[in-house]
Amino acid sequence: MTVRPLGWALLLFLAIAAGTFLLPSHRWDVAVTVWLQHAPQVLDLPAAGLVFLADAEISIPLIVLVGLLLARRDRRRVEGVAWLAAGMLAASAVAFFLKWVLPHPGPPLEFQRMPHRVGLYVPQPFSFPSGHTMRTTFFAVMVLRRTPPAAGALVITVMAALVYLGDHWTSDVLGGLCLGWACAEIARGLRPPA
Repeated sequence: MTVRPLGWALLLFLAIAAGTFLLPSHRWDVAVTVWLQHAPQVLDLPAAGLVFLADAEISIPLIVLVGLLLARRDRRRVEGVAWLAAGMLAASAVAFFLKWVLPHPGPPLEFQRMPHRVGLYVPQPFSFPSGHTMRTTFFAVMVLRRTPPAAGALVITVMAALVYLGDHWTSDVLGGLCLGWACAEIARGLRPPA
């Protein structure tokens, strides 16, 4: 019996979610955050800019705008872009729902490098999983699958930026990585052949 990528993604997500309830996991989250925050403050603005671009209210409309621009040249691409935007919206909804269900508080204020964020902010009681990481992973799997180094670099950079800024713990971004991967696998399975 073989476990398909969707199964691996979901199994890893469940293991990480279960691990968030263990004390060693929290110590590890704090240690990684402290280690990343030893980086020079000159990284604050680029990290914040990257996280801003991964916000749902920025990334999804940007993808729709690109779709509209592409529609003028090649109407066949519009369906792919619409599928991508819908998938990222669905991943965002899953992350939003789970943040109300899984009791995993995010980093306290003393870890937040830039507490005054720009953009739409909807307060959520918990921080697991990271919606930014879910959307970025979904995008990377769906759009950059032919260039794995670029996909991996994008996802890892967003994950590091989120932890560096104190927006999420490492467990949050790892959970978002696994669920974003699972959402992409589901979307690839549901999408009709072109």
